[in-house]
Amino acid sequence: MTLRFPDYIRTAPRRAGRCGLALGGALCSLALLTALGSPVLRAAPSQGCGSGLLQRVQKDYATLKGFRAAFTQQDRSPDGRTREAQGEVEYRRPGQMRWAYLPPNEQLLVTDGTTVWLYDPLLDNVTVQPLKGLTQGTPLSFLLGAGNLEADFVCRPFTKPPPEDGLAHLELVPREPIPGMAYIQLAAEPVGGRIAALLMVDAQGNERRVRFDKLQPDGAIAAERFVFKITPGMEVIRKEAP
Repeated sequence: MTLRFPDYIRTAPRRAGRCGLALGGALCSLALLTALGSPVLRAAPSQGCGSGLLQRVQKDYATLKGFRAAFTQQDRSPDGRTREAQGEVEYRRPGQMRWAYLPPNEQLLVTDGTTVWLYDPLLDNVTVQPLKGLTQGTPLSFLLGAGNLEADFVCRPFTKPPPEDGLAHLELVPREPIPGMAYIQLAAEPVGGRIAALLMVDAQGNERRVRFDKLQPDGAIAAERFVFKITPGMEVIRKEAP
């Protein structure tokens, strides 16, 4: 799976039986209509490009200084295979996030806005790399507080119907090509615009759906939550910016 969001969150990609994530991968199947040659589906009045939802989402997210939430993630491939993971995410503006994947797919991704640490407790190793270059132009840049949906994406009519989940939805395509990403569908609360879920689709029809639950605004999360401490004896794998 080649989706850029979340491409650098991986849940044990090297071990069989654990869910592999490729959040900028993160975070394997809903077969879908591709963007080319797909019929355009009419949206309900509260959905889509003419609803003002994009502006409400951007405005609401810009006011958040921090939040905590549970999340669930599902990867689905065109041949019907699915893989799931869940955990907890914490965010503090600007650009600090902590994704803790729960067992049996336990992993931890931490970024302080400059450096990314991806810790695998089973292998007791941590991959360290710069955040720069991993997120530019992706949905993760928006979640980190660095991007702007209206500047980075173009809204278009739905190429597949969004789920009937009580949320309002948008389908967005990047203004500049992003390798491994065809489009995203964003789901938010219809009135306030609080973001609730993201569906990311690549050119091959692979899907990744990330849903946030029990999102609680919290601007007082301690800074040390967003720094990973490397312990003696831990294997350290360092990578350069892509």
